[in-house]
Amino acid sequence: MYVWNYRVHVWNYPYDYLEGHGTLRGGLDMSAKAEDLMRQQYLVPRKSVKKLREMSRREGVSAGELARRAIEAYTSGNVLIEPEEEVASRAVLKGIHAQVRAAITRIDASLSEIRASEQRLADGAFRAQVVAETRAWFDAHPAEAQGIAEFFAPRATA
Repeated sequence: MYVWNYRVHVWNYPYDYLEGHGTLRGGLDMSAKAEDLMRQQYLVPRKSVKKLREMSRREGVSAGELARRAIEAYTSGNVLIEPEEEVASRAVLKGIHAQVRAAITRIDASLSEIRASEQRLADGAFRAQVVAETRAWFDAHPAEAQGIAEFFAPRATA
């Protein structure tokens, strides 16, 4: 956009054409794709500009190309690509987490059983059940009961 005699003129060229080079600024060849591009300016913090320049130099592409790639990655849902090691470690952690959850479930079930047993012992119900079952067995097996009684009877020591 240029101001000339208090009039505002807007250039519709996608990029300023660099005379004699046959390319548009940003390294794109003049093609149908270039005609689809439009020049935009954004305010960016200095740190981001420095990072963008470093990335541009490292990748060997223009800052505009990096911005286009970032937008494409963001809109396609492929913003972050995790390294294989991170994916593998995440899978291992997921497996460990499942095993820990299963162990906790088993522990909770065992604790419930222990609490139920403690309750039966505390209120005397279990003892009463054992006494009743033992008497019923002795009544049903008198000969064996007599042998047990003789075995546990006190003996005189010589």
